[in-house]
Amino acid sequence: SYDTFTWVTGKYDYVNAPALKRLLVAGAILKPFPQEVLEACYNAANEIYADLSKTNPHFAKMYTSLTAFRAESVAWMQVAELSYDTFMMRMRTKT
Repeated sequence: SYDTFTWVTGKYDYVNAPALKRLLVAGAILKPFPQEVLEACYNAANEIYADLSKTNPHFAKMYTSLTAFRAESVAWMQVAELSYDTFMMRMRTKT
């Protein structure tokens, strides 16, 4: 449900920042995933989605809708969301 999604997302965002801070204080070194790892995960996920779409009509319907939405919204996400998120990260590191 919407309420569950909102609660889980809020909880996730709320607890991860302090958890990350504890890791950094303990000496953890943060590194982004290598591009090859991200691409392998992306490709593996798409294979799973294709298999699920073949065997589960409900998943196929949802996934078809999701991929159409992604295709239609990519320009908006690049212009509005990505630029805003990048701006906010730069501003937060200035203070």
